Amino acid sequence: MYSLAKKLAGTMKAIIQIESEIVKAKIDQQGEEIILGMEQRRSGLINSVTRDELMVIQTVMNVGRSERGYRYHFNSEDVEIINLPIELNEHELMQKYSYYLIHKTKEELAHGIEYHTLVSSFLKEGIEILKL
Repeated sequence: MYSLAKKLAGTMKAIIQIESEIVKAKIDQQGEEIILGMEQRRSGLINSVTRDELMVIQTVMNVGRSERGYRYHFNSEDVEIINLPIELNEHELMQKYSYYLIHKTKEELAHGIEYHTLVSSFLKEGIEILKL
């Protein structure tokens, strides 16, 4: 599974890139058609991969979401990442965080990635933790 994650690093970085373009377009208040086109491009990229590849992408997101500590500040939107020591190696992390994903269909995995609001931040953290 980890070797497939290494192969998919480019795809995950492409998803992150498209999401950053969407955020920038929203900040710059570009037209809805431009933003919709970017969102469709992102959706097409997510839906173009296989079920196994979606499972790996979701696993990397799960690692990024769960293997760090987060501190939320009262009356603030800031979230501080706490770099907790990681005791498992990359293969063990992939196995741990993919355990229940085996029961999901391709559509469920794609939907979970496509409509999650923090995909980029979780993917970035997961890529960093797994050294992809």
